[in-house]
Amino acid sequence: MFNGLNSEIFDDPYFKEDSVRETIISPMLSRLGYLPSGEIKVIRSKTLRHPFIRVGTRNHPVTTIPDYTLLYGDKPIFILDAKSPSENILDSHHVQQAYSYAIHPEIKCNEFGLCNGRDLVIFDANIEEPLLQLSFEEFENRWGEIEKYLSPKHLLNPALRKFAPDFGYKLSRLGIDQNTDLVMLPVRLNLFGKVNDNLITASANVDFGDVPHCVSFDFPSSMLKSIVAGLPDQLSEMFLEAMSRSPFQAAAGLVIELDLTARLGDETQGQSEKFIPLIIKEIHDSRFNPSVVPNDPNDIPPHVFQLRKAFTIIDED
Repeated sequence: MFNGLNSEIFDDPYFKEDSVRETIISPMLSRLGYLPSGEIKVIRSKTLRHPFIRVGTRNHPVTTIPDYTLLYGDKPIFILDAKSPSENILDSHHVQQAYSYAIHPEIKCNEFGLCNGRDLVIFDANIEEPLLQLSFEEFENRWGEIEKYLSPKHLLNPALRKFAPDFGYKLSRLGIDQNTDLVMLPVRLNLFGKVNDNLITASANVDFGDVPHCVSFDFPSSMLKSIVAGLPDQLSEMFLEAMSRSPFQAAAGLVIELDLTARLGDETQGQSEKFIPLIIKEIHDSRFNPSVVPNDPNDIPPHVFQLRKAFTIIDED
């Protein structure tokens, strides 16, 4: 994206703010999908009709016009200001001016950022500390985080940032096709849900490139008994019973551990975003693994059967 550029260029006295805009920021915005026109666009140096903010009986002047205003339709969704590499983008004056512009009644952006080439920093207008701060050396390796804070879909729906990236998509982008067998062991499953009479889906977490990803496993309803076969009989019966009644969901709590073979499925539209499920083709082994996992998911709705809680109650008895 930066054509072999390295951070030493920022020490060149001739590499100033205009170079940051042309060499660093413009390629990033282009990669994120912002165009000069269209529904999702970027405009340069959007001036204010009334360049001040009314605070009590005083007018607080807005003296800085940020270089980039990102828009969805006609609505601003993010403000980004470029600075020279010699300037500290965390300087309170720079942050204050960008903030004043972002919250102006003609703009009303929840988030804003500054970039001097050396660093990119992103703020929430309601939070003092930065949401994200990256050095130039991290821009490529941590591009996924930049997308989470600057891409149109995440700015329009910030709740998506809480979702881990989809593992199926990563495999697809690596060139793995639907005919490739993926042998995975061990896999610890979490939330099960009945899609229809013939299809069940279950979620799991997997680390990919040291980044937590979410994977959805789809399988026929007839395979469910094989999947829970490693559970103690009483827990297996309770889990199957929970899946047979409304809301047709059950949380395994990561105690169901499988060795399996799967293949990539078709792209699927979920409630918030698209994903590619993995289709389970064969279960090699099913085990009961009640060991505690760090950061064990605990956001299960109270009306959903929770296998780990059921095991704890039985164990205490």
